[in-house]
Amino acid sequence: MLRRFRLGTTSYIIESGLADNLLWLARRPSACRIGEMQLVVFDTPEISNIPSREETTLLANIAADHDMAFTVHLPCDIALGDTDPSVRRASSEMFARVVGVTSKLDPICWTLHIPSPGGEETGGYLDRTMETLAPLVGELRSPRELAIENIHPVFEVEPPIIEEFGTSVCIDVGHLLCFGLDVWSFLDRWLPRCRNMHIHGRTDRRDHESLACLPRGFLRKMFARVLDEPCLRTVTMEVFGMADFESSVAALRRANLSALLDDEYDSPS
Repeated sequence: MLRRFRLGTTSYIIESGLADNLLWLARRPSACRIGEMQLVVFDTPEISNIPSREETTLLANIAADHDMAFTVHLPCDIALGDTDPSVRRASSEMFARVVGVTSKLDPICWTLHIPSPGGEETGGYLDRTMETLAPLVGELRSPRELAIENIHPVFEVEPPIIEEFGTSVCIDVGHLLCFGLDVWSFLDRWLPRCRNMHIHGRTDRRDHESLACLPRGFLRKMFARVLDEPCLRTVTMEVFGMADFESSVAALRRANLSALLDDEYDSPS
């Protein structure tokens, strides 16, 4: 069976750097085919993992040798609609910096969080966000290269931005489950715009747990819904660490979804 998307996971499976994680994923036995790695990028005063241009070249070479692809998760503290102009400016610069250094990887998408406006009136917040985002989207080859992720209990701030710029959507199924939302209605509405999907389980302690924590039968139902979706490029198991990765793969096998790991993919152009 040919599938039209890659199955991926994050750059935090083994306790090492980006290139080592990519090599480890790429060299897994063919019976566990992972075709995409999400670069989870952050930058703080204490530590940053934004790759250098030399490291990006190394990642691109490894990917070419092993038929791997990338998604890039932009830093979660980017706040393009903040009331403080200096925060908006710094966020814009960070967005442009990460896109600039990772563009050589030709990622499937750059994933962006839109923070909540808090108690502020939504109109002004959206106006600032769109004003800041407009020149950034203009630098992309296509606005569909930017995927805006659902991160709030109500998906209401993001749709006007998605429609204004014609971006893609990153559907995080784990977030939908955490908030008790109707996954299937959300998929019906947004899957035609979805380039990257995140899946992960949850417990009472936290989310981004192994897929083994998902409700019984959920994985089969979900993949039956998305297997033939032409816009979807990658489904990312958004877990962190070896234990959750291996038990997630085992959960796919228990759900009789081994074809997702074993077969070739017919990735759309």
